[in-house]
Amino acid sequence: MTEAPQPRKRSAAEIEADLSQTRAELTRTIDELSGRLDPRTQARAAADKGRAFVDDVKAGEPQAIQIVGGVLAVVVGIVGITILRKNR
Repeated sequence: MTEAPQPRKRSAAEIEADLSQTRAELTRTIDELSGRLDPRTQARAAADKGRAFVDDVKAGEPQAIQIVGGVLAVVVGIVGITILRKNR
């Protein structure tokens, strides 16, 4: 039976360099996550998407118009069903 090779002994400087690199990576990750989870950033991104969608509708973009038509059809259907149920 053969034994697994022993890992090479690292110096204190190498370990400290690894720790420093890991800290830097964690800092970048935390900064990125806090940017993604920031309510202001999310609200700004949602507003930008909404403006882009309105611009697409104004420009006559077929997919945007289909989405608006689908939403209108659902709203009309819900209103129609509600009116029919109240009249019964």
